[in-house]
Amino acid sequence: MKKTSTLIWLIPLILILLMIPFIVPSAIVSADAEENTFYTLEELPAYVPVTLENRNPDPLPLGLSSKSDSKSRPGDGAPYAPKAENFLPDNGGYLDSTISVRIEDRILRNTRVFFTFIQIADPTQLRSALANPYPSVKWKKGTQIAANRNTVVAMNGDWFANKDNKGRGTIYRNGELLRTKDSGIYDALIIDRNGDFHIIPHAKEADFAPYEDNILQSYCFPCALVIDGQLMTFDRKDKDTDSLLAHHIEGWKHAQRSVFCQMGTLSYLIITSEGPDQSKNGGLTIPEVARLAYDMGAQQAFNMDGGSSALLLLNGQRINCLVNGKPPKNNRDMGDIIYFATAEPDT
Repeated sequence: MKKTSTLIWLIPLILILLMIPFIVPSAIVSADAEENTFYTLEELPAYVPVTLENRNPDPLPLGLSSKSDSKSRPGDGAPYAPKAENFLPDNGGYLDSTISVRIEDRILRNTRVFFTFIQIADPTQLRSALANPYPSVKWKKGTQIAANRNTVVAMNGDWFANKDNKGRGTIYRNGELLRTKDSGIYDALIIDRNGDFHIIPHAKEADFAPYEDNILQSYCFPCALVIDGQLMTFDRKDKDTDSLLAHHIEGWKHAQRSVFCQMGTLSYLIITSEGPDQSKNGGLTIPEVARLAYDMGAQQAFNMDGGSSALLLLNGQRINCLVNGKPPKNNRDMGDIIYFATAEPDT
């Protein structure tokens, strides 16, 4: 009798244990993000489309990134200042009739990750700003670049001004062609005049021809993470070009990352992760951040300069990687920022 009763409870227990991997597959923790993730989908903030009150504002003048129209505002600065009362408490974002910014953060495997959701009414609200008029390669702090440009929210750009990479890739800023050079190695992100993303792997000069009269911004960097809703994969052991690009930016190192995504029409997501300088074993690899962008529902996702260059600004002030409320010691200078502006006129 004792043996029979033991079997009665032991058999169901074995069956339950065998079923656990099928019941909660998303909860499996693994260092290999190409196979599994280190978070559950329920832990991620939800993407919620936003309908703005004014969906047809007058387009903003783009200005020229190589000129300045006044001492108080560079030529690539936005014309209207965000209103202080429209910023949300606790760095939660910004809201007016022409732009919605919602910022949430999560702790995912010891790593603080910021998710910045942005909806704009007009493509000219998505802008670039240079540290200095091109072709100067002098760099500045991101907060210095944002100053006097009326930014609502901003992130770091690519490495186009890096002296080691100067001359690589075809670069547009605010509709102005700054440079035309063949690369054929790095991936390119093109943002057209409708605000839509187009990602070209290993882009050459000829690949820009179909978009030539319709380019608002273009960036050149490793690597594309999501293209047309398809997750890009990287294998540490392979020698294909994509994996070699990931190696080039230490893609398998857990580090700070900065990713620019398109979620829908004039709808965007910036993913900014902190790294090992902020918490032990913190940071994301390129395969991990690619999977994260994909799981967030990004239709297009492009990796921007990371490490100490990963930057997130709200109202011109840094909100990521702070140390006792202040920027970190390795607050790296950069050549440009990407930012969003309001199209609501000053009153």
